[in-house]
Amino acid sequence: KILVGPAVEEIERICPSGERVLGAGAVLRLGGAHLGGYGEQDINYAYRQLSRALHPDKNPDVARAPDAFKRLSEAAEELRQGLAESRRALEALCVAMGLHPSPEILE
Repeated sequence: KILVGPAVEEIERICPSGERVLGAGAVLRLGGAHLGGYGEQDINYAYRQLSRALHPDKNPDVARAPDAFKRLSEAAEELRQGLAESRRALEALCVAMGLHPSPEILE
């Protein structure tokens, strides 16, 4: 479960002023592999929770809301692609070892 702060604060967190760019995992408030990792369901859940709060239609008075919403979508897609690449690499490794990877392994 993630806690979503006030929309203005979340938008500032996702689109900080200056040259700083927040990583995809940080945008969606997901822990890294050192915290147990995350899967497709975690990405989808975090994206849904944050997109509801940050949607530009819900925040018409916040000028940076469209940019934050776009960054949120990009971050979710970036993480999904990373998971897909990891699954392909794990599957290739299992096949090279003569194993048949089960869906549980690839999750």
